[in-house]
Amino acid sequence: MNADSEPRAIFAEYVSGVISKDQLLKLDAALRNDEELRRDFTEYLNLDSAISNLAALSEADFTRSTFVTNSSVGDDVSTANHLHLTSESNFRSHGSRRAFLIAGTVAASLILAAITWWASVGLNHDPQVATIVAEVDSTLTKNGEVWGESRLPVGMYQLKRGLLHLQFAGGVMVYVEAPARFDTESETRLVLHSGRLSASVPPEGIGFTVETPEAEVIDFGTEFSIDVEVGQSEVHVFDGLVRVHSRNDSGSNIAEAVDLRTSQAVRIDSSSSKPVEIKLATDRFIRNFDEPKRKYGRSVKQLSPVAYYRMPIRDKGLVSEPPQYSGEVLTGDGKRPPHAKGVFSGGSLRVKADSTGRGGRVDTPPPLSSGNFSLAVFVYLETRSHDSTVAFNLRGDDGNFGLSLDRDGLLLATVRSIDGKLRSVTSDTLLPLKTWCHLVMTANGKQLRLFQNGKLMTITDCAMLASCASETVWFGTEASGTGLWDGRIDELALFDRALSDKDVAELHQAALEEMARTQ
Repeated sequence: MNADSEPRAIFAEYVSGVISKDQLLKLDAALRNDEELRRDFTEYLNLDSAISNLAALSEADFTRSTFVTNSSVGDDVSTANHLHLTSESNFRSHGSRRAFLIAGTVAASLILAAITWWASVGLNHDPQVATIVAEVDSTLTKNGEVWGESRLPVGMYQLKRGLLHLQFAGGVMVYVEAPARFDTESETRLVLHSGRLSASVPPEGIGFTVETPEAEVIDFGTEFSIDVEVGQSEVHVFDGLVRVHSRNDSGSNIAEAVDLRTSQAVRIDSSSSKPVEIKLATDRFIRNFDEPKRKYGRSVKQLSPVAYYRMPIRDKGLVSEPPQYSGEVLTGDGKRPPHAKGVFSGGSLRVKADSTGRGGRVDTPPPLSSGNFSLAVFVYLETRSHDSTVAFNLRGDDGNFGLSLDRDGLLLATVRSIDGKLRSVTSDTLLPLKTWCHLVMTANGKQLRLFQNGKLMTITDCAMLASCASETVWFGTEASGTGLWDGRIDELALFDRALSDKDVAELHQAALEEMARTQ
């Protein structure tokens, strides 16, 4: 072990009595797990002038001291006796080498006993106030150091990457999306300095409070989300009731409280004391990590897809049903995670859009060999773009399908027919921005069709498709890493058959009913 490593660096703090509680706990853990460190610690204590006075103890005194140390370390009286005995013995002197060595061993034992005693008598000034229920590719720091525990004490935290699901008292569930900076003040209070969070508060958790630089939000049993950026805070209520107090720079409430109910939202500016009503953002916040079973999913499965990618929130996982066709989420530079709220609930694959998401790939895709084909998917476009990929497996002379935006930003569906030629159809209208759209492309050996929100957009003649059994399928990107989608992709299903017009209409109807229940 490097002599300059942290445990050795705080030996002096321990001896001088200025060691902090956190340092003491770290030293304790290190001593328990490293025999070499224990020897070095003993030697350090022996070399210290204060510890060297312990050499005056008689051998009988050392036997007594060791006996006390080996008694129950959780016993306040035993530990106190040990400390008292060591103090008294400092006034005796032998000078023997054996006594000098035993002194170091006793002192090393003392720190282990003292630390355990410290914990047993409740000298913990940072009570545990929340629990990490789940995390996705997260990096959480506390006071600048990486935090790896499942329990969160009172303190200042920064979520630098990924997603966190926290549980507070009363069953309050809080979902935090990086980047975010927050303080846990108690089991019922959290301060969000920057970033986004969503909270689900059952009746037992009524009164849970989130403070921001511009507002204090008190819950009365609800589901709400908060977005804090420089100089402003937004509060969005999806169900129930919250009370919002505007705050000034000193932290005082400066305006009459505003009650927000289901489907209401406000923005509070640092320059204004009055909350301003805004549109509810149903697509911005991650309000659950789970991918619940929904009617739309059942409707898709009834049509027997060869692979169904629901885009659930998983750490680098592009999960398929069935699982053998799963892939991976590609990540790169960006601020927010490669996941975002899906079309219904749960997650979606987020590409670009200020995120680390750079698409996905499946290296073991399902075989597409019948000559017929369908693809159904939901897409959400953040900005007007072109040459952007939704899904495809075309590369050189290989592969047999692709769905993308062309150079004009119009939808483009392409297939490779059995004779090796490519056939395409293009929509005549642009996709709407920041709106979920349901897209379906089908090829039945005679025609290639493209549907948008249940309506047939365009059609062309097309022969049977070429077979494809192993070519990589890309979502939201091309093999070269270009053609990135700018938005989200969700509920993508591949079929080795052609869906009928009726199938497409029924899928879209199921989607509409699902949206009505979940927005």
